[in-house]
Amino acid sequence: MTSPVQVGSEDGVAGTSMETAGARWHVLALLSALMGFASISTDFYLPVMPDMAAQLGADAGSIEYTISGFLIGFSLGQLLWGTVSDKYGRRIPVAIGLVLFIIGSIGCATSGFVQTIIFWRILQALGACAGVVLARAMVRDPYQGPRAAQMLSTLIAVMAIAPLLAPILGGQIAAIGGWRSIFWTLVALGSLLLAGMFTLPETLPVERRRTDPLSSAFKRYAQLLSHRKILGYAGTGAFF
Repeated sequence: MTSPVQVGSEDGVAGTSMETAGARWHVLALLSALMGFASISTDFYLPVMPDMAAQLGADAGSIEYTISGFLIGFSLGQLLWGTVSDKYGRRIPVAIGLVLFIIGSIGCATSGFVQTIIFWRILQALGACAGVVLARAMVRDPYQGPRAAQMLSTLIAVMAIAPLLAPILGGQIAAIGGWRSIFWTLVALGSLLLAGMFTLPETLPVERRRTDPLSSAFKRYAQLLSHRKILGYAGTGAFF
Protein backbone atom coordinates (compact mmCIF):
# COMPACT_ATOMS: atom_id res chain seq x y z
CA MET A 1 0.00 0.00 0.00
CA THR A 2 1.28 3.47 -0.82
CA SER A 3 2.51 5.35 2.22
CA PRO A 4 0.39 8.27 3.44
CA VAL A 5 1.18 11.78 2.33
CA GLN A 6 2.70 13.96 5.04
CA VAL A 7 1.75 17.58 5.56
CA GLY A 8 4.04 20.53 5.73
CA SER A 9 6.05 21.53 2.67
CA GLU A 10 6.87 25.17 1.99
CA ASP A 11 5.04 25.61 -1.32
CA GLY A 12 1.69 24.43 -0.01
CA VAL A 13 2.09 20.81 -1.07
CA ALA A 14 2.15 18.09 1.54
CA GLY A 15 4.53 15.23 1.00
CA THR A 16 6.82 14.32 -1.88
CA SER A 17 4.80 11.90 -3.98
CA MET A 18 2.42 14.65 -5.15
CA GLU A 19 4.81 17.59 -5.50
CA THR A 20 5.80 17.25 -9.17
CA ALA A 21 3.74 18.87 -11.91
CA GLY A 22 3.03 15.49 -13.47
CA ALA A 23 1.77 14.11 -10.17
CA ARG A 24 -0.47 17.12 -9.64
CA TRP A 25 -2.04 16.76 -13.09
CA HIS A 26 -2.55 13.05 -12.47
CA VAL A 27 -4.31 13.77 -9.18
CA LEU A 28 -6.32 16.62 -10.68
CA ALA A 29 -7.51 14.51 -13.62
CA LEU A 30 -8.78 11.71 -11.38
CA LEU A 31 -10.40 14.02 -8.84
CA SER A 32 -12.04 16.08 -11.60
CA ALA A 33 -13.60 12.91 -13.00
CA LEU A 34 -14.90 12.04 -9.53
CA MET A 35 -16.38 15.53 -9.15
CA GLY A 36 -18.23 15.22 -12.45
CA PHE A 37 -19.82 11.89 -11.56
CA ALA A 38 -23.05 13.31 -10.16
CA SER A 39 -23.81 15.44 -13.21
CA ILE A 40 -22.75 12.75 -15.66
CA SER A 41 -24.85 10.10 -13.92
CA THR A 42 -28.00 12.20 -14.21
CA ASP A 43 -27.61 14.35 -17.31
CA PHE A 44 -26.11 11.56 -19.41
CA TYR A 45 -29.47 9.90 -20.05
CA LEU A 46 -31.81 12.91 -20.07
CA PRO A 47 -32.13 12.88 -23.90
CA VAL A 48 -33.25 9.25 -23.96
CA MET A 49 -35.83 9.28 -21.17
CA PRO A 50 -38.71 9.08 -23.70
CA ASP A 51 -37.07 6.02 -25.29
CA MET A 52 -36.65 4.44 -21.86
CA ALA A 53 -40.33 5.00 -21.10
CA ALA A 54 -41.39 3.47 -24.42
CA GLN A 55 -39.20 0.37 -24.11
CA LEU A 56 -40.04 -0.23 -20.45
CA GLY A 57 -43.76 0.36 -20.95
CA ALA A 58 -43.77 3.16 -18.37
CA ASP A 59 -45.11 6.69 -18.37
CA ALA A 60 -42.89 9.76 -18.30
CA GLY A 61 -43.61 10.41 -14.63
CA SER A 62 -42.33 6.99 -13.61
CA ILE A 63 -39.10 7.51 -15.53
CA GLU A 64 -38.61 10.84 -13.78
CA TYR A 65 -38.58 8.97 -10.48
CA THR A 66 -35.20 7.57 -11.53
CA ILE A 67 -33.83 11.09 -11.13
CA SER A 68 -35.60 11.57 -7.80
CA GLY A 69 -34.16 8.26 -6.58
CA PHE A 70 -30.67 9.39 -7.53
CA LEU A 71 -31.07 12.67 -5.66
CA ILE A 72 -32.32 10.86 -2.56
CA GLY A 73 -29.37 8.47 -2.58
CA PHE A 74 -26.93 11.30 -3.23
CA SER A 75 -28.31 13.35 -0.34
CA LEU A 76 -28.13 10.48 2.14
CA GLY A 77 -24.65 9.50 1.01
CA GLN A 78 -23.22 12.89 1.91
CA LEU A 79 -23.99 12.19 5.56
CA LEU A 80 -22.07 8.93 5.41
CA TRP A 81 -18.90 9.25 3.36
CA GLY A 82 -17.33 12.28 5.03
CA THR A 83 -17.65 10.70 8.46
CA VAL A 84 -16.34 7.32 7.30
CA SER A 85 -13.38 8.88 5.49
CA ASP A 86 -12.34 10.91 8.53
CA LYS A 87 -11.98 7.63 10.39
CA TYR A 88 -10.64 5.24 7.74
CA GLY A 89 -8.93 7.50 5.19
CA ARG A 90 -9.98 8.69 1.76
CA ARG A 91 -9.02 5.96 -0.71
CA ILE A 92 -10.97 3.04 0.77
CA PRO A 93 -14.32 4.91 0.97
CA VAL A 94 -13.89 6.25 -2.57
CA ALA A 95 -13.06 2.76 -3.84
CA ILE A 96 -16.11 1.30 -2.07
CA GLY A 97 -18.23 4.09 -3.53
CA LEU A 98 -16.98 3.34 -7.04
CA VAL A 99 -17.80 -0.35 -6.58
CA LEU A 100 -21.34 0.60 -5.54
CA PHE A 101 -21.56 2.94 -8.52
CA ILE A 102 -20.46 0.19 -10.91
CA ILE A 103 -22.93 -2.30 -9.44
CA GLY A 104 -25.74 0.26 -9.63
CA SER A 105 -24.89 1.09 -13.24
CA ILE A 106 -24.89 -2.59 -14.20
CA GLY A 107 -28.27 -2.95 -12.52
CA CYS A 108 -29.66 -0.01 -14.50
CA ALA A 109 -28.28 -1.38 -17.76
CA THR A 110 -29.83 -4.82 -17.28
CA SER A 111 -33.15 -3.99 -15.62
CA GLY A 112 -36.42 -4.50 -17.43
CA PHE A 113 -38.67 -2.57 -15.05
CA VAL A 114 -38.60 1.07 -14.05
CA GLN A 115 -39.08 0.17 -10.37
CA THR A 116 -35.85 -1.81 -10.28
CA ILE A 117 -34.02 0.97 -12.14
CA ILE A 118 -35.09 3.39 -9.40
CA PHE A 119 -33.55 1.06 -6.80
CA TRP A 120 -30.30 0.74 -8.75
CA ARG A 121 -30.21 4.49 -9.25
CA ILE A 122 -30.31 5.01 -5.49
CA LEU A 123 -27.40 2.61 -5.08
CA GLN A 124 -25.58 4.30 -7.95
CA ALA A 125 -26.01 7.67 -6.26
CA LEU A 126 -24.71 6.40 -2.92
CA GLY A 127 -21.55 5.34 -4.72
CA ALA A 128 -21.16 8.44 -6.88
CA CYS A 129 -21.55 10.65 -3.83
CA ALA A 130 -18.34 9.29 -2.29
CA GLY A 131 -16.21 10.67 -5.09
CA VAL A 132 -17.89 14.07 -5.15
CA VAL A 133 -17.64 14.53 -1.37
CA LEU A 134 -14.12 13.21 -0.92
CA ALA A 135 -12.49 14.72 -4.02
CA ARG A 136 -12.37 18.09 -2.30
CA ALA A 137 -11.05 16.52 0.90
CA MET A 138 -8.30 14.80 -1.09
CA VAL A 139 -7.21 18.23 -2.30
CA ARG A 140 -7.30 19.89 1.12
CA ASP A 141 -5.39 17.06 2.80
CA PRO A 142 -2.07 17.38 0.91
CA TYR A 143 -2.35 20.86 -0.62
CA GLN A 144 -2.47 24.22 1.11
CA GLY A 145 -2.75 27.89 0.23
CA PRO A 146 -2.71 28.98 -3.44
CA ARG A 147 -2.09 25.45 -4.71
CA ALA A 148 -5.22 24.15 -2.99
CA ALA A 149 -7.23 27.12 -4.25
CA GLN A 150 -6.12 26.50 -7.83
CA MET A 151 -7.02 22.83 -7.72
CA LEU A 152 -10.36 23.39 -6.00
CA SER A 153 -11.30 26.04 -8.58
CA THR A 154 -10.59 23.51 -11.32
CA LEU A 155 -12.82 20.93 -9.64
CA ILE A 156 -15.64 23.47 -9.36
CA ALA A 157 -15.21 24.33 -13.04
CA VAL A 158 -15.59 20.66 -13.93
CA MET A 159 -18.82 20.53 -11.92
CA ALA A 160 -20.12 23.48 -13.95
CA ILE A 161 -19.09 22.13 -17.35
CA ALA A 162 -20.17 18.50 -16.89
CA PRO A 163 -23.94 19.21 -17.02
CA LEU A 164 -23.44 21.02 -20.33
CA LEU A 165 -21.55 18.23 -22.04
CA ALA A 166 -23.23 15.17 -20.53
CA PRO A 167 -26.56 15.36 -22.44
CA ILE A 168 -24.74 15.86 -25.75
CA LEU A 169 -22.42 12.91 -25.19
CA GLY A 170 -25.23 10.78 -23.81
CA GLY A 171 -27.40 11.46 -26.84
CA GLN A 172 -24.61 10.44 -29.21
CA ILE A 173 -23.90 7.24 -27.27
CA ALA A 174 -27.60 6.33 -27.20
CA ALA A 175 -27.90 6.99 -30.94
CA ILE A 176 -25.29 4.29 -31.50
CA GLY A 177 -26.15 1.70 -28.88
CA GLY A 178 -29.50 2.59 -27.32
CA TRP A 179 -30.26 3.91 -23.85
CA ARG A 180 -28.75 0.89 -22.09
CA SER A 181 -25.38 1.69 -23.64
CA ILE A 182 -25.32 4.88 -21.58
CA PHE A 183 -25.26 2.89 -18.35
CA TRP A 184 -22.68 0.48 -19.75
CA THR A 185 -20.56 3.54 -20.51
CA LEU A 186 -20.91 4.56 -16.86
CA VAL A 187 -19.78 1.07 -15.86
CA ALA A 188 -16.66 1.52 -17.98
CA LEU A 189 -15.96 4.99 -16.57
CA GLY A 190 -16.40 3.77 -13.02
CA SER A 191 -14.08 0.83 -13.63
CA LEU A 192 -11.38 3.09 -15.08
CA LEU A 193 -11.60 5.44 -12.12
CA LEU A 194 -11.49 2.52 -9.68
CA ALA A 195 -8.27 1.35 -11.28
CA GLY A 196 -6.93 4.90 -11.21
CA MET A 197 -7.63 5.25 -7.49
CA PHE A 198 -5.01 2.62 -6.74
CA THR A 199 -2.39 4.90 -8.31
CA LEU A 200 -3.10 7.67 -5.79
CA PRO A 201 -1.52 7.83 -2.34
CA GLU A 202 -3.63 7.99 0.79
CA THR A 203 -3.97 11.69 1.62
CA LEU A 204 -5.13 11.44 5.24
CA PRO A 205 -2.35 10.14 7.53
CA VAL A 206 -3.32 7.78 10.32
CA GLU A 207 -2.36 10.29 13.01
CA ARG A 208 -4.89 12.81 11.64
CA ARG A 209 -7.84 10.42 11.55
CA ARG A 210 -10.69 10.49 14.03
CA THR A 211 -10.68 7.81 16.68
CA ASP A 212 -14.16 8.30 18.13
CA PRO A 213 -16.93 5.89 17.07
CA LEU A 214 -19.00 6.64 13.98
CA SER A 215 -22.12 6.91 16.12
CA SER A 216 -20.77 10.09 17.72
CA ALA A 217 -20.75 11.79 14.31
CA PHE A 218 -24.43 11.04 13.79
CA LYS A 219 -25.14 12.46 17.24
CA ARG A 220 -23.46 15.67 16.11
CA TYR A 221 -25.72 15.69 13.05
CA ALA A 222 -28.71 15.61 15.38
CA GLN A 223 -27.29 18.54 17.34
CA LEU A 224 -26.79 20.55 14.15
CA LEU A 225 -30.39 19.95 13.13
CA SER A 226 -31.52 21.61 16.35
CA HIS A 227 -29.98 24.97 15.34
CA ARG A 228 -32.35 27.15 13.33
CA LYS A 229 -29.60 29.28 11.79
CA ILE A 230 -27.84 26.23 10.40
CA LEU A 231 -31.11 24.93 8.97
CA GLY A 232 -31.69 28.32 7.38
CA TYR A 233 -28.29 28.37 5.72
CA ALA A 234 -28.75 24.79 4.55
CA GLY A 235 -32.14 25.67 3.16
CA THR A 236 -30.73 28.48 1.03
CA GLY A 237 -28.29 26.01 -0.49
CA ALA A 238 -31.17 23.72 -1.41
CA PHE A 239 -32.35 26.23 -4.03
CA PHE A 240 -29.34 25.30 -6.18
